[in-house]
Amino acid sequence: MIPLKLHLHNFMPYADAAIDFAGIHIGCIAGDNGAGKSALLDAITWAFWGRARSKRDDELVRQGATEMSVALTFELSGNVYQVLRTRKTGKRGGGALDLQVYGPLPGRPPSATGGEWRTLAESTYNQTQTKINELLRLDYDTFINSAFLLQGRADEFTVKTPAERKKVLADILGLQTWQSYEDRARKRAQDIETGLQAIDVRLHEIDLEIARRPQYEAEVASTQQAVIELGDTLRQVEARYQKVQQAQQELRHIEAQTAELANRARQAERELNAVLTELETARRKADATATRAELAAVRDQLERLLFRETERNEKRARRSELAEQSAALKGQNDRLGPETEPLKARLELLAAALDPTCPTCGQPLSPEHRQQVVAELQAEIAQRRDLYRSNVSRQRALAAEIATLDKELGVLDAELRGMNTLQRREAELNAALAAADDAQKSIARLEGRREQWQKTFDGDSMKQAEVAAKAAALRAELGDAEAILAEYERVRAEEARARQLLGAAEQKLAACEMLVKVRESKVAERNRLAEEKGIYEELRLAFSKKGVPAMIIEAAIPEIEDEANALLTRMTAGRMHVRFDTQKETVKGDTVETLDIQIADELGTRPYELFSGGEAFRINFTMRVALSKLLARRAGAQLQTLVIDEGFGALDAAGRERLVEAINTVQSDFERILVITHLDELKDAFPARIDVTKTEAGSQIVIT
Repeated sequence: MIPLKLHLHNFMPYADAAIDFAGIHIGCIAGDNGAGKSALLDAITWAFWGRARSKRDDELVRQGATEMSVALTFELSGNVYQVLRTRKTGKRGGGALDLQVYGPLPGRPPSATGGEWRTLAESTYNQTQTKINELLRLDYDTFINSAFLLQGRADEFTVKTPAERKKVLADILGLQTWQSYEDRARKRAQDIETGLQAIDVRLHEIDLEIARRPQYEAEVASTQQAVIELGDTLRQVEARYQKVQQAQQELRHIEAQTAELANRARQAERELNAVLTELETARRKADATATRAELAAVRDQLERLLFRETERNEKRARRSELAEQSAALKGQNDRLGPETEPLKARLELLAAALDPTCPTCGQPLSPEHRQQVVAELQAEIAQRRDLYRSNVSRQRALAAEIATLDKELGVLDAELRGMNTLQRREAELNAALAAADDAQKSIARLEGRREQWQKTFDGDSMKQAEVAAKAAALRAELGDAEAILAEYERVRAEEARARQLLGAAEQKLAACEMLVKVRESKVAERNRLAEEKGIYEELRLAFSKKGVPAMIIEAAIPEIEDEANALLTRMTAGRMHVRFDTQKETVKGDTVETLDIQIADELGTRPYELFSGGEAFRINFTMRVALSKLLARRAGAQLQTLVIDEGFGALDAAGRERLVEAINTVQSDFERILVITHLDELKDAFPARIDVTKTEAGSQIVIT
């Protein structure tokens, strides 16, 4: 990983600042204390992992601001990536994370500038962080324990416990995979153990069942004997049962015959009674004397009524004629009035007019002519009045005659209302006479039917008596049939139960024989699983911290020692030497795994804690450079950057010169080395310098 560009917005003392690391191989980040030198390194770790020296992200936000962001562009494996991380403070605050790669978009040709940024971010914040870790192949703790010597934490590796040092080495060497191998081997061994336990439980059940085999054999023998004995008894009882069944079947047949004969007798009786009823009715209908007398009387009454009906028709015609005359007279009178009014008006005009001109026709009118016209009008008016009075008188006479006719017609209508009844009775009597003739003819036929049904009834009654006698004899022959049937059902049920018990016992015995084979297969399977479990237990031990990882760490220790001692020799003029002890003896005399650091100088070998600050920094520096080079070569993290934050103040002038010399010595192992210091005498010791200056508008960065 090689940082290329860094842009900060409201991050710690920076309002808005950027660094372009292009062309810097070894660079010195210089500035006064508190200017923000270490904040640049915090920005790098926060961009990659969301972690820095502060406990909370909100502490990284510049004072007075509510949001911050860091954009870090870096090169890895020949590709250019960019991490963008933002943070907002407050109750509704939150963060965002994006990972981008620079290059041509899929399916598009490269642009003139060589490509475009496209996101590699996942759907969630945590998933994107995981992807960054997988891309870098290291996490925050591994980074700050190797290539990143943070201010105040240069001894991050040396002050750890032996177990923690081993974990750092395991992370650097990429031994996490062995942990997953161990977990998988342990899980497989546990699964196999679960299978073995299940097999043991099943074998125990099988052994218990096989142990019952003599019991099942005895059950088979006893149930076989019971089946034989009950079979003999059943055959005897079944013979009696079949006789009873045959007798019952014959009895049911006779009872069915009895029911059929009874139905036939009832049918013959019903038919006989019906014939007798018809015969009596025919004889009664055949006597027609009274019918003929009544018919003669009805016909006399009808003849008289027919004469009266003719009279009524004549009176109705007369009444209609009189009604028409009365209506004509009324219509004539209704017209006389309106026709007379104009004549009266003319008469009044002539009487009142003095002018010799006629008021009606406008012609000259003489007195004589006037009198003549008046007389004619008066005569015509009188004639009309006489006609009106004559009509009224005639109307009254007609009304009286019509009233007389209405009374007479009422009497006739009353008499003739019974004519329909008499006509219907005449038809009924005629039909009765015809029926009497038919009845007389059917009497002989009905007598024959009566004799036939009487004979059938008598014959069925005799057969009923015979069948009843047979049924009584069969019932006597059956005796206690219910007891025989009950005995048969009981013995048959016992025999069936005995057969079921025999089948169950034989199944148990057969199951025991099958379980013997199953046991053999289970034992073979258990042996196979036990052997497989042993293999996975051995693999688990091999994959554990005491196995292959311990061997890898053991093999890496000399490499770390060689790298550290090579630098330490140059920095101390050969005075100091470092050694790792991977085993130590306990008070009880046992040997245990460890990772202790032993440092030797001209005074002898003693623990790290007993050395001075300058000596401790030299030890820490050489150890961290050795770890960084190991990480770059072995972990696959492609760590090509070394960062050293302070520590020079603990060294004397000769020590600082040797440290600079050591840094220059390892420069070929790293693409980019950044050194942070506030000492003036070291600012010009490196080819490139990044000056950090604190201002009221925020810290500023200048590259010289």
